[in-house]
Amino acid sequence: MLQHIRLLIFDLDYLVFDCAILKVKALRQGLISLADAIPQSVRVPDVSDAEEGFSNYGFRWARFLEIGLNEETLEHLQQAYRIHEDRLIESEVGRVYPGIEAFITNCRQENTAIALGAEASRDYLVAVNDRHQLDNLFQIALCTEEFGIGEADEMFGEILYQAEVNPSETLALGTRSHYFQAAHNQDILTVGCGWGIRQQDGLSEADLIAPTLFELMPTIRKADHLASQCSR
Repeated sequence: MLQHIRLLIFDLDYLVFDCAILKVKALRQGLISLADAIPQSVRVPDVSDAEEGFSNYGFRWARFLEIGLNEETLEHLQQAYRIHEDRLIESEVGRVYPGIEAFITNCRQENTAIALGAEASRDYLVAVNDRHQLDNLFQIALCTEEFGIGEADEMFGEILYQAEVNPSETLALGTRSHYFQAAHNQDILTVGCGWGIRQQDGLSEADLIAPTLFELMPTIRKADHLASQCSR
């Protein structure tokens, strides 16, 4: 049982939801109608490219692909990508990582509140939530798109408000350096989680790192100890 941490905030993609294949399939389907506009010398992005794009730009990553398309065409690609992404979710492409559901259930049984603070669009969050019944896991579910320019900073603030906890009683779990920075702006400790990503360099900006799900609870306990020390 945790002594000080009362709330865990999880990001969604690459941490709770295994989206790697989903993102590549949605992108490739979106590119079909734009094939004539892409130079033949350009390599079609793969799973690693999608992960890197998400890490750098969040859910708008497809808009920043360097594949020889002008800004207007990239905007069309982004729209097509989101349509195909939604259809693929409905077709059950993607899954919740094995072990996540049991981990969260155990945390809630120990009276730790669990929130989803997703780097995602609202439509995407709702689609994944409905298909995989995430309401059964998370007591609060918000996403960055709901907060406009403020994005993750304001999202964290709203989650704290709804959960009625202090930043010092909160731990944010993610994979993106921007996510960690936003949590730090709210004085929230962070854990970089590596089980869903191939490139883990960005995790170094988190306060603590859990490379695997097996190592997550010991890492959370370490964060709990740090939070207890800082609150004195």
